[in-house]
Amino acid sequence: MTAGNDERSRNAASPEAAGGEHESADRGDRDTGDQEESTDLRHAAIVAEAAPSAAPRKGDLVRHAVRASDGTGLALHRVGPDDGFPVLLVPGAFSDHRFWLGTRGTGFGRALADRGFSVWVLDPRGHGASDRPGLAARWSFRDEIVHDVPAALRMAAGRRRAVLVGHSAGGAAVLAAIGADPGLREKVAGVAVLATPSPRGGAARRSAAAFAAIVSRGLGRFPARLFRLGGEDEMGGVMAEWMGWNVRGSWRWKGGPDLLAALHPVPFPVFVAAGSGDRLFAPPSACRALARQLGPNARFAEFGRITGCSEDFGHAGLVVSRASRTEVWPALVDWIESVAG
Repeated sequence: MTAGNDERSRNAASPEAAGGEHESADRGDRDTGDQEESTDLRHAAIVAEAAPSAAPRKGDLVRHAVRASDGTGLALHRVGPDDGFPVLLVPGAFSDHRFWLGTRGTGFGRALADRGFSVWVLDPRGHGASDRPGLAARWSFRDEIVHDVPAALRMAAGRRRAVLVGHSAGGAAVLAAIGADPGLREKVAGVAVLATPSPRGGAARRSAAAFAAIVSRGLGRFPARLFRLGGEDEMGGVMAEWMGWNVRGSWRWKGGPDLLAALHPVPFPVFVAAGSGDRLFAPPSACRALARQLGPNARFAEFGRITGCSEDFGHAGLVVSRASRTEVWPALVDWIESVAG
């Protein structure tokens, strides 16, 4: 890979973690201290769901329950050695931990674990094994940013720094969380965002975002399964707010700061990746623009035929397609290893 800022690439109840619950390895593959540390953990009261009956075997998943600062129960799935460098993976909309771990034992998170990383995968609120909204709940994208990502990061990093990797809206949630709470920066070694666009889009992207926001408000959810966009529908408040940011061209909630501007210049290394075949959700031009908005510590890579790949990777395919295993994953793993040292 050629280095550069704008590059094209080829190729709870207790404040302590007391344990976790074994998960059987998913089977199905997707192609498509000290006082300061104690303060951190009080923001994410960590509850062990159950003490494991035996030491985890290599490749086992262990699920940890994390209490976000608003009381919402979140699930974090961990695979890899306990003493490995921590990496936190955050899925985008319509997704849960299976996006990163696969369902037949093959997934990017497992590939990282095989390289010795301690991999943590978040189920954002409303997804996977995390809490679902009650009748009175009005969750928004802001909740994922202010509550979920910080709780997951503090759990995953512990007394260390971690690399965070987010796909699509998950990448935006990661960056926005750090922009909203500068104190999180001491936990961050680096961030990779895949298929996460700048909010400043063209007319087609703004129109699509406006349509999605209208549908989400009208139905109270976004029917992703109906449109075959993902395995789970998205909560209406989450989708409407995220899409609204893309309509207005800035990452900010009502009365709040511009969270992307708050990061400039980003003080840690950032890897921004795009697929050449992602023409609507996060086209390469929009991802490249995001890298520029983040400043000189952000580097951009495009994956497609124009850069020597076997295909033009799409929005989800950048991570979950068969070809991504040999043409995208190695570049991302190399970058993570360079940050982890």
